[in-house]
Amino acid sequence: MARKGENIFKRKDGRWEARYIHHYDPAGRAIYAFVYGRSYSEVKEKRKEAIARREPLISPKGTVTTLEELCVRWLADVKISVKESTFVQYHRLVTKYIVPGLNDVPLKRLDFKVVNAFSERLLQNGGKFGNRLSAKTVTDILAVLKSIIKFGVQNEYLASGIEGVRYPGREGKQIAILTDENRKTLERALNEDVGSTEMGILLSLFTGMRLGELCGLTWQDVDWHSRIITVRRTVERIKNLDPTAKERTKIIICEPKTLSSVRTIPIPRYLFSRLREYYEKKAREGGEGDFYILSNDAKPIEPNTLYNRYKKLMRRHKMDRYTFHALRHTFATRCVEAGFDTKSLSEILGHSNIATTLSVYVHPSLAQKRRQMDKLGPL
Repeated sequence: MARKGENIFKRKDGRWEARYIHHYDPAGRAIYAFVYGRSYSEVKEKRKEAIARREPLISPKGTVTTLEELCVRWLADVKISVKESTFVQYHRLVTKYIVPGLNDVPLKRLDFKVVNAFSERLLQNGGKFGNRLSAKTVTDILAVLKSIIKFGVQNEYLASGIEGVRYPGREGKQIAILTDENRKTLERALNEDVGSTEMGILLSLFTGMRLGELCGLTWQDVDWHSRIITVRRTVERIKNLDPTAKERTKIIICEPKTLSSVRTIPIPRYLFSRLREYYEKKAREGGEGDFYILSNDAKPIEPNTLYNRYKKLMRRHKMDRYTFHALRHTFATRCVEAGFDTKSLSEILGHSNIATTLSVYVHPSLAQKRRQMDKLGPL
């Protein structure tokens, strides 16, 4: 049932109608748009999708009166300085959480107490169907909100910031890494018939590359003489913010996650041999030159497609509890156990600092811990 003030009502012809602000005219007046549906819930969902797809609502006036206006001004400001995928993520957090959760609060009352209460609501029931959000997601939302507020203060839309905001404690969630037994089982399965899925898994297991980076590899990235592979791009599927587009999402090929993610990785001898065999096989099929390695085509394979194929293979071998990212963690842990120096490993993984490598990607086994402890003895 429609609620008072929702701008949703049932028409005389039996349809439901919902209206929302589409943009502001040159005089600063709100221009509304309308969506229609057969039920209250349908039209409410349609309006939500329409609002998410609309262009930023930037008022031509010099003042900002609502948090929504401040948010869209901030989005317009950061759009030219961040990756498209990053902007889409900012847009999602703003439209899904920040504006719906805080837009009713007058800007002059937006202080750390209000934001802390907002944070608690998100942690308790801020997710889909009222489920609680993770501490990481809430931290990401607060980081974006803090940037928006800082932008507002710098541009004199706000008088003060929100110092005193509490960030939720991050729960120590470790990704399960493959045991030696499971890893050997997987390697034997990959050796049976190396297709694109198997090669993608092998590359991640022996180089630690991310899923999107694997999908972005072309044969031009392989230096057969020096036995190295260069990570230059990543493939991502992101939300399409173009309101005129037919597809709601789109594939983009862009630079990797950070500057340090653009890197050169020496190829281990075993992997080099398997990659050569795979290359020769694909060359016979007409796939070389600028072709993408895993798709054998001028277009890359989608990360979701590779991930789904990986999960199917892992289910077949009763190892479906391992995510694709577990391959990267397994690689990092094996490198540490093999005695890699941390600086080299950090650069191979594409990290900007060694701390990330040690704190997030290294999971010493009990056997490794025991070997280290056994080094202790009397003087």
